Amino acid sequence: MRKYLIKRWWLVLFGVIALVLVAIFSNNATATEFVYSRAVFPVVSTIVGFLPSLVTFSVAEWVVIAFVLFCIGYIVYWIIQLIRKKEERGFQLYKAVVGVLGIVSVTLFCFVITGGLNYYRYTFAESADIELTQSSPDELEQLCWSLADNMNKTRAEIGEDVDVCTFNSDKFEQYAGFSVDALETLSETYPVLSRPLYSKPKPVIASEFLSDANIAGIYFPFTEESNINTQSMFFNIPATMSHELAHQCGFMREDEANYIAYAACVHTGQDALMRYSGYTLAYDYAISALRRVDPTAVNEISASLSDTVKADRLRKAQYLAEHEGEMSRISTSMNDAYLKANKQTDGVQSYGRMVDLLLAERRDNTFAGD
Repeated sequence: MRKYLIKRWWLVLFGVIALVLVAIFSNNATATEFVYSRAVFPVVSTIVGFLPSLVTFSVAEWVVIAFVLFCIGYIVYWIIQLIRKKEERGFQLYKAVVGVLGIVSVTLFCFVITGGLNYYRYTFAESADIELTQSSPDELEQLCWSLADNMNKTRAEIGEDVDVCTFNSDKFEQYAGFSVDALETLSETYPVLSRPLYSKPKPVIASEFLSDANIAGIYFPFTEESNINTQSMFFNIPATMSHELAHQCGFMREDEANYIAYAACVHTGQDALMRYSGYTLAYDYAISALRRVDPTAVNEISASLSDTVKADRLRKAQYLAEHEGEMSRISTSMNDAYLKANKQTDGVQSYGRMVDLLLAERRDNTFAGD
């Protein structure tokens, strides 16, 4: 028994180490930024992500399936043990609980090492030396008008008769490559996005489940993969790919990853669908912020959208309505809890960090040469 205790409890030490690391780095953004995010994480993530990056399917999806099956098998095994060994039920239950603690501890340690500590680094604005300041409602309105105009122009470039909503497997691979190129190019403006390995985004077989859960994409740190819901409107997929790649670059905050995705899609290439995807992402957030301060302006801007853009947005609304249900509500609640657990509640400026970054870019003419 003594040998068993030693053999099992040492796994729990991984959980203790993980919690100690979180306690240290969560209170020291500077240490997190320069010790972990810029030194340790690029090396660890490249080592972990190298083999998965060599295949075109999502390794993460199969890891999740294997883990779920393992958990089911684990529960069934210990139920059988408790039934068979009645005289040792207390000890069998003890072993089962210690085993669970060991599994949770190792999983937590792997999560913390492969990306979890990035939640405590500098904000993207701080890392990229972007100054966020209070902006007026007029500035926000002008941003929305500009985004709406660019949506109309890029949609016209694509072609009004082109279906940008239906999934296309060949084009998925094309835009997966485009998104990697976009992040690499954007890293020339923001060197903090540079990394040794960008693993191309991958389609998820279980996209129906992701749609029901209202999930467009998932970054899986255990394999360093960007996993994409292929049932989403196709014009949203390039931005989703870039968003998940932003997580690969070590920026875990959702609002900052959204801005990085927008900038990658809009400012780094000539493909119209990429730009349309980026402008659409930015417009959704900006118009939502404007709705809180000037609903009348929102109506005017919405009316200015071309019929083709309106049709695309209507199909997206219908898609979301079709998949709205209890699973999506549960998923949203779980995601909210996850973000709060990782302290994603800081840094909210006047209109939210995503919109504030858009306003800062517009004010500073960051990409004036585009």
